[in-house]
Amino acid sequence: MTSDTQVSRTRKLVVTVLGIVTLLCAFLYFLRFVLLTWQAVAGVYGSPVLFFVVLFFTLPTAIICTVISLIVVAPRPCKLAWISLGMFALPFVIAIGVTLIAPETKAH
Repeated sequence: MTSDTQVSRTRKLVVTVLGIVTLLCAFLYFLRFVLLTWQAVAGVYGSPVLFFVVLFFTLPTAIICTVISLIVVAPRPCKLAWISLGMFALPFVIAIGVTLIAPETKAH
């Protein structure tokens, strides 16, 4: 495993850029989540096509950027990519948590 002093500046810059790309993918993913929630509250939600299209383009990009960051440097210096990739699971964790906390709550 490499330490922070052994990683060159160029590699750190590449990892930072890849982390930002992963963060932007996670932001687009959450923006889609907000849009679909807004549509559902307004009563104009049509289908889950937007969900799958955004997920199809953002999740593989985020995974690829994180894997490249891991290859370029050790897992420690690419924290931004790890955190951003973990954000993709957050809506599902929240949904499971809400279901466990309030199982009797039903949508109207």
